[in-house]
Amino acid sequence: MGPQSDPTTVPTDIGATTALDDALAAFVAHVSKGESGRHRGEVDRVVGEFVRSAGERGAATAADLSDRQVEAYASHLARRSWAREEDPDAGITGRTAHQYFALVRSFCTFLVERDAIESNPAKSTVATDALPDRSIGVRGDDREQFWSPETRDAIVRWTDWRAENALDHGWLDPARATRDRAIVAVLAYSGARGAELFRDPQNDRRSGLRWRHVDLEAGTLRVYGKTQEWQRTPLLEPGVDRLRAHYRRQDPPIEEWPVFATSHLPSLYRIVREAESVDAEPTRGTVWELLREHDLVPPAISTAGARTLLKRLSAESGITEDGEPLLPHGARRGLGDELYDASAELAQEVLRHQSVETTHASYRDDDVGRLREAAEDALDP
Repeated sequence: MGPQSDPTTVPTDIGATTALDDALAAFVAHVSKGESGRHRGEVDRVVGEFVRSAGERGAATAADLSDRQVEAYASHLARRSWAREEDPDAGITGRTAHQYFALVRSFCTFLVERDAIESNPAKSTVATDALPDRSIGVRGDDREQFWSPETRDAIVRWTDWRAENALDHGWLDPARATRDRAIVAVLAYSGARGAELFRDPQNDRRSGLRWRHVDLEAGTLRVYGKTQEWQRTPLLEPGVDRLRAHYRRQDPPIEEWPVFATSHLPSLYRIVREAESVDAEPTRGTVWELLREHDLVPPAISTAGARTLLKRLSAESGITEDGEPLLPHGARRGLGDELYDASAELAQEVLRHQSVETTHASYRDDDVGRLREAAEDALDP
């Protein structure tokens, strides 16, 4: 277990000749401001393990840290992940390995910012290549889908191609292809829940995102959150670009139109048929014109419809996550997982968790082996 830092003895002047134990104490004090004791202990334990392993390989001061020592630590995490792959009660998952490594990377960044080391060895290719895949050791009921950065990039790029190809060759309605691309991009780059973007037939308050809820210039969405309150959530630039293209193609006549209108023809026909002002019978070719002409608002795509669409896109493209069709919530989990690697607080803000402890609980695996090691250390005379 890493050395527990005494705030009264934490060094403040960190440099190349600072002992690694002292650098660790300063880092723990730095990241623990406003944090819970639980997170402080996690940082102390994980980075402390790295400091000890570096010490065993000859590093005594900050300046002694090298790519090879970080590579050795990454390889150690990979071995623990493969142990979980073989025995569900041992080791850690690949996702946890990446989270532990992210803490070490933050420690090295802390040293770079104080000129204790020239560059971050945890950002070297030789070190990151030694890390296990995030899916290693995830078994059975533990397998909650997380879109990897590679999966996110692949499905977004494929829907780009699909929209462009539909426009060039006419095999699919360009407006529908552009809408589908925007759905994927907003899921991938906002961290919003499906229930916040799409219509829930069982909840009248969740009728789907409307254009009046979207600020393309600011890159924000206003969603009805899990807390039953309206909240703003950021939409990253790749999502903004594709949503803006969808807006131009859809050209909504009023701001009350849903951002992601359903393409389910019976639902659209029903809106027209139930309108007293419409005498004409809707058809596939006239239904959208009738909706616009009579100021009728189409329903948003439902949460079930969005799931079905994503599964169809996954099947058409061959892009899956660990062999499973892509799921809407996998996009949120994947984005949160990547943000958590950078900062738990950043992930908390983007995902709109009420506390950082909720974020920790969502993105830190239970680790039976770690608990056993900690308990043994505590009892060791």
